[in-house]
Amino acid sequence: MVPDADAHAQPHWHAVDATPRDRGRPARSPVPAILVVLTGILVAVVLGMTVGARLGSLAIAGTLAVAGAWRAVASAGPVGLAIRSRGFDVFLCWSVASVIGVLALTAPGV
Repeated sequence: MVPDADAHAQPHWHAVDATPRDRGRPARSPVPAILVVLTGILVAVVLGMTVGARLGSLAIAGTLAVAGAWRAVASAGPVGLAIRSRGFDVFLCWSVASVIGVLALTAPGV
């Protein structure tokens, strides 16, 4: 008995299931996360150009801190902010926010 050649032409791990897993719920939109981050960046740019670089940098740090907090408390993770595991995302956002905040406050001449 010879197995069917077409059934084994491509390994199983090459198969891609294009159907959504949860057909009853509509897909969540990444628009809220994008708007929050984009608003934070725009505020930082406006503050940096009108008030000073220190305040603009602190606004970037604040935006990262808010994104990390949102990722930490959201049940499924906001689409667009959920990249890796929850712990890694929160650690990355808060640590970068801390570094930028410290640099903004301690850099001379800013």
